Amino acid sequence: MSADRQVSGVPPRSGVRTAAIGAACASALDLLVVSHDGDDYVLGRPDLGRYVVVPEPGAVFVTALRAGEPVAAATARASRVAGTEVDGADFLEGLAAAGMFDMPTPTTTREPASGTGPARRIRWIKGVSPSAARPLFGPVAWSGYALATATVVALLIAVPPLRPTFEHWWWLPDPVLSVLLLLPPAWLLAGVHEAWHWLAGRSIGVPAVFRVSYRGIFLVFETDLTQLAGTPRRLRYRVFLAGLAIDVTLLAVALVLRLAYRTDVISMAGWVDRLLAALALNLMFGMVWQWAALVLRTDGYALLANALRCHDLARATRLVTKDRLLGLTEGETAELAAIGDRDRAVARWFGLLYLAGLVVMGWLLLRYAVPFGASMVWWVGDNVVHPVIASVTFWESAAVLAVVIGQYAVVPLLALRERRLRRAGVLR
Repeated sequence: MSADRQVSGVPPRSGVRTAAIGAACASALDLLVVSHDGDDYVLGRPDLGRYVVVPEPGAVFVTALRAGEPVAAATARASRVAGTEVDGADFLEGLAAAGMFDMPTPTTTREPASGTGPARRIRWIKGVSPSAARPLFGPVAWSGYALATATVVALLIAVPPLRPTFEHWWWLPDPVLSVLLLLPPAWLLAGVHEAWHWLAGRSIGVPAVFRVSYRGIFLVFETDLTQLAGTPRRLRYRVFLAGLAIDVTLLAVALVLRLAYRTDVISMAGWVDRLLAALALNLMFGMVWQWAALVLRTDGYALLANALRCHDLARATRLVTKDRLLGLTEGETAELAAIGDRDRAVARWFGLLYLAGLVVMGWLLLRYAVPFGASMVWWVGDNVVHPVIASVTFWESAAVLAVVIGQYAVVPLLALRERRLRRAGVLR
């Protein structure tokens, strides 16, 4: 899930001629939205997915312009709020440099989002109204998610056989077939996770875009919820927590079913119990990963950044850490200076959480991923290196190898595609 990367400070004067801004400003002002965010204000173009953070005088200035006041009168209002003379023309140039006066492309529609203005087109799924999605994230629903969390914790502590181990991935006698048949339900779980983020966004009237993207070298489903930047922070928590909420609920269901089977409360095939164990391991791994991989801007990162009232904490942390270790280039120094004071202050210690997350990620890799990978290399490698073309095992191994290589091969292709889309202005 992605939600905060479009929020930034207004860049310094870029040399754009103020006279040339007037016409663009006049036609784009009705597309700008202004929202209060703690000590700052967010100016947004929901139709373009662009948001910038400004101090109160900047918000007053834009609000006055939207009300039809001339630039001179709006500047005077902003100066009174600031307690000193401000340069309205310079502020306009900064907004223009940030793309706030760009006009929408023909591929961008103008659907209202929470009554705040135009919105980006919703791709893939469209039509779930906020009223239909809201019960999934109301008090009753969150009570259910909390109960599921308590159930998972209690069962993992009280019933050791239910605790996931990497051996649970081998839920069939044939280890290669275990991997192949586990992939579809694992991808389905990942899709449900992202769908819950999307539904949570819809519950507060925020549109979203589903896409296949990447985090580092990993292929992921992603829900772009950039327009959360224009909503109150208290409403964002349900969206950031939604994926984890449905994950823990599904994990609770899997564990309860396994417990019921083991205590003869229900009967089911042994392979179903083993499949549930494999899916429970997959869910557990993903939930821990969300909190460990903060450097990859996971759900855990989004929650912390929101609670800490930051706008671009990931970038600020990287720049502050690099400045301490290696120093910054001139451009990076200017970029760090343009990031808000709050983000820079938090980034000074947030890097320690990054480090702790890297330690947990390393533990996950050593505890689960490495044993699993080593076993797969042993089985698949032997079958491929010494092929028996007529055997089912060979073709199973070849299929697993194709899936693994394909996932990593797609990542650079996606990176190139997203870079091209950003240059074209389609993706922000």
